Amino acid sequence: MKRKKLSENQVFELVKTGDFSPDIIASKQKVVIILTQDWCPDWKNMKQWLDSLDEDADVDICELLYNRSEHFQDCLSLKENKWNNSLIPYLRYYRNGVLINESNYVTKEEFLKILHV
Repeated sequence: MKRKKLSENQVFELVKTGDFSPDIIASKQKVVIILTQDWCPDWKNMKQWLDSLDEDADVDICELLYNRSEHFQDCLSLKENKWNNSLIPYLRYYRNGVLINESNYVTKEEFLKILHV
């Protein structure tokens, strides 16, 4: 599983269009986007087991620490108002560019089960 951070340009496109671009959500067959804030205890817990995942699995994990983004308020509004999710972390799971699931904090086992890995 390859972990990457979303760039400010990608975040700008997200807030401008209201969704993630195809180059993000279809970069691999399976993609997970994690929107979170760096201070969140659940995120800190998840980050520990994310660091231990198999790097060879064909999954992209894209992270956005939106409290560190210059687009913080726009990201927060999008997450809470469009996607109706005020909890953090917030995960969006894609397969072949199509949203298949959403969650908040999950254990490593739950995460892998959702991805069918």
